[in-house]
Amino acid sequence: MSSEQFIQFLINYKFVILFYVLILATIIINRKKFDFQAKFIAMYRTKIGIKLMDKWGEKYREFIRLLGVIGIGIGFVGMIYIFVYVLQGFIKLFTTPDAPATLSLVLPGVHIPGSAIFIPFWHGIIALFIVVAVHEFGHGVVARANKIPIHHSGIVFFGPLIGAFVEPDEKQLMKEDDIKKYSVFAAGPFFNALLAVFAILLVAFAFTPTIDMMVEPVGVSFQSIQENMPAYEAGLLPEVTYDVVNGNQITTADQFILELNKLKPGDNFTIGDSTNTYTITTTENPTESSKAYVGVVGIMTTQNVKEGFSQIFVDILRWFNELFVWIFMLSLGLGAANLLPLGPVDGGRMIQLALTKIFGDKKGHVIWIKTGFMLLFILLVLIFFPILKSTLF
Repeated sequence: MSSEQFIQFLINYKFVILFYVLILATIIINRKKFDFQAKFIAMYRTKIGIKLMDKWGEKYREFIRLLGVIGIGIGFVGMIYIFVYVLQGFIKLFTTPDAPATLSLVLPGVHIPGSAIFIPFWHGIIALFIVVAVHEFGHGVVARANKIPIHHSGIVFFGPLIGAFVEPDEKQLMKEDDIKKYSVFAAGPFFNALLAVFAILLVAFAFTPTIDMMVEPVGVSFQSIQENMPAYEAGLLPEVTYDVVNGNQITTADQFILELNKLKPGDNFTIGDSTNTYTITTTENPTESSKAYVGVVGIMTTQNVKEGFSQIFVDILRWFNELFVWIFMLSLGLGAANLLPLGPVDGGRMIQLALTKIFGDKKGHVIWIKTGFMLLFILLVLIFFPILKSTLF
C-alpha cells in the first residue's frame, strides 16, 4: 500500500478507526475490571437486566417455558439447515469458483475483501448490539422461567466488536432435565428468530408504507458492486442513481430486475443516467449458469420526497427503516451462526447433549469433538479463502 493509499484509507475510515481505538483504550484503561478470555475476549460483569429477567421469568413463567420448548424444535431444524448450508457452500467453493462467499466476517463500517455485503457503521454497531442483547436476554429469561439462577450479565468485547452476555448457574443447569437444558441453550437463537420476525413486520407494515406515501421513485441504485464482475468492470458505482436501461426509462428496482431477467449470459445491455451510459456484458450466474449475472448487490429504488412532506422526517424514517432491516438480517445471521454444531456455541451444546444421550458420554463426546473440528476447518476456509482470493488474485 502506497502512502497515498494509506492516507486515503485513514480518511475513508476515520470515524470507524476512532471508534475502535476508543473501545481499545477503554478496555486498556479499565483492564482490571475486565475478565479476559482467549486473549481477545474482554468481559465486564454487571447485574444489568437481571431484575427484568427475574420479573418476566416469574410473571410469564408458563408462557416463556412454552416458548423455550418451541425453541428446541426450531433450534434443531435451524441447526440442520445451517449445517447443510455450510457444507453446500464448501462444495461450491471448489465446484463453482465464481460463487459469492457463503460466509463473511461481520465488521460494521469496513469493507471485507471478497464479501458482497457491506454493513454501514452506525446501523451495524447499533443493530449488532440489539441483536446480541436480545439473544442473551432470551437465554436469561428462559433460565429464570425454569428457576435457574443468573449470576451475572454484562458487556463483552470480541476484539473490536461489542456485545452482551448472561451467566446462568452452570452447576444448577447441568442438574436439570434435558428439556430444560435444551430450552435454555436454544433460547438465544429462538429469540433472535422472534426479533427478526418483529423487525421485518415493522419494516413491511409500518416504515415502508409510510415512506412510500411520502416519496416517488426516480431510478435504481446498488448497495455495493462486486469486484471483478461485469458491473465493476464497466465502471458502475454503488449508491449512484441510474434511470435508463437499454434506452428505456426505469424508476424502480422491480423494473430493473425485470430487464435483467430478460438477459442471458454473454448478452450486452446499457445502463445509465442523464450524463453517463455504461455497456455491460453479462456473465453466468454462479448458482444457475443459464441466467445472466452482473455483480450488483442490494438493488434499491431511489426515491425523491413529494411536495408537502419534510425531507428531514423522511430521512429519519429511512434511517430507522434501514436499522430494522439490519436488525432482521443480523438477527437471522447471529441466530443461525449460534446453531452451528460447534464447540461452546448454543448449537454445539445442544448437539453435545444429544450425542451423549444417544451414544453414551465417552463415544458421544468423541463424535462431538471430531464434528466440531471438521466444522471449524470448513468455516475457516469459507471465511478466509474469499478474503485471500480477493486480496491476492
